[in-house]
Amino acid sequence: MNLFPDAVGASAVPLRHGDCAIYTGTCSWVDPSFATAFYPESVRAKPRARLRYYASVFPTVEVDASYHALQPAERAVTWTETIPAPFLFNVKAFAWLTWHDSDPARLPREIFAVLPKPLQVVKSLSPLRLPEEILTATWDYFAAFVDALRLRERLGYILFQFPKGQGYTQELFNYLDAWALYLANWPVAVEVRHREWLEGKARSTLLGYLREHSFAHVIADLAPVRYLPPPLVETTTDWSVVRFHGRNPALAEKGVSTAQAYDYLYPKEELAPWAETAQRLAGDVRRLYLMFNNHFRGKSAQNARELHLMLQERLGGSAEEIRPPVTPEPFRPDADLSARE
Repeated sequence: MNLFPDAVGASAVPLRHGDCAIYTGTCSWVDPSFATAFYPESVRAKPRARLRYYASVFPTVEVDASYHALQPAERAVTWTETIPAPFLFNVKAFAWLTWHDSDPARLPREIFAVLPKPLQVVKSLSPLRLPEEILTATWDYFAAFVDALRLRERLGYILFQFPKGQGYTQELFNYLDAWALYLANWPVAVEVRHREWLEGKARSTLLGYLREHSFAHVIADLAPVRYLPPPLVETTTDWSVVRFHGRNPALAEKGVSTAQAYDYLYPKEELAPWAETAQRLAGDVRRLYLMFNNHFRGKSAQNARELHLMLQERLGGSAEEIRPPVTPEPFRPDADLSARE
């Protein structure tokens, strides 16, 4: 069975299980190795047609480009005009907002211009070195992009993914509290990737905090090696996110490229238990996101589609969806649409 259509078809829709909408998708749509493997050649170099093709297969996507660089609000508006509802965009928070270093050269000109000159030449700048006004300006720019989606009812969730090596610390809660003015308006998903967070008292503290603030705990499927935790299947609000990173042990290694770390294809025997778990989760929440981050060579798309079909079969639907192809609108060049990562 061919997992993907040969042409742009009708927009994909989420599965339904009772009151829950189940959105399956990938954590990128323009990564070069993903694009080469996933898109038909006829749309591969056409940003609008490419996004329409993606939306004919999956009803949601996670925007990874927003982690690497602040995105303009106008780009979000363009996306919503290109793809109709119910397609949802999930946004990964910019690196500085989740304690990661970033290259200031990627900043919008208006923020880069007011950054102290000694910091402008630092290739990998820690947010701990930023003046408060720069960090506030960064939050404001990011918020404008997010709110362009939210106000058009096209926002799924905002992912705050903290560093893999970051063990338990009370500072994380203090940090989120300090920026509560922004977070209070958003569907926030928090992902921690160190086993210290999910053991003993730290586990109950984390889950209690997330429930108190109606933030979603991200259920992460990772290679269970070294400090990386096994999945903790817990819900903390009325929606939930499962992120599938692949089980490549290289995920826990330093200095490994993302292509190496996320080069993993889940065999069906590893996905099948997740279909059962997802069905159970869907009985507890009103919206469930199943997002695949093993993007190398399009493996995320293959696994996302396989899990979608497994779930569809479990929920009593047909294992195949046949969508008549439709003629794409004429391509209009738009350099901003692709949000290249």
